[in-house]
Amino acid sequence: MKAWITWRMIAWGFVVASVFFGEASSAQAPAGARAQAQAGAARQQAAPRQAAPAAPAPAASDIALPPAGQRRDPFRPIEIKGQGPARDLPPMCTLAGKQGLIVGQLFLQGIASTVNRDWVAVVDNKTGRAYFLRSKDELCNGVVLRVEQENLAMEERTTDSFGRTRTREVILRPPDQ
Repeated sequence: MKAWITWRMIAWGFVVASVFFGEASSAQAPAGARAQAQAGAARQQAAPRQAAPAAPAPAASDIALPPAGQRRDPFRPIEIKGQGPARDLPPMCTLAGKQGLIVGQLFLQGIASTVNRDWVAVVDNKTGRAYFLRSKDELCNGVVLRVEQENLAMEERTTDSFGRTRTREVILRPPDQ
């Protein structure tokens, strides 16, 4: 008898819930269908995008926001306004070996002398691989000017926010033993 009463109360709860919430959900159904139709139309109007190189984090004012009262589609990429020559981008180096090294990421580990009395600099970057640099070696964004017993001198080429190429001399010294 107690089980029968329990099941009756559960059934009564479903009936009351379907009547109470059914009217509210049926009233909201046209609004939900309208929102889905608008989202579908927006997806169809969007042009296909090409992959862009990685850029620094944009400012809050650079992010394109949806119109007031609408929610952003979480499955579409965030659009960033103002991507152009005014932003400084790091050099894109896809070459392997010495030609892929970026001057600003190098650490001088030591300098050694060869049999011909030439100096060779041993450098590494954040990957931990060692590279041997000699005078006039080409790097991703620079060139090795000279290797001396006390230091390594490189010329770094950078592009400023106005698109002008600037060069500066970078001198690295080995850590004290």
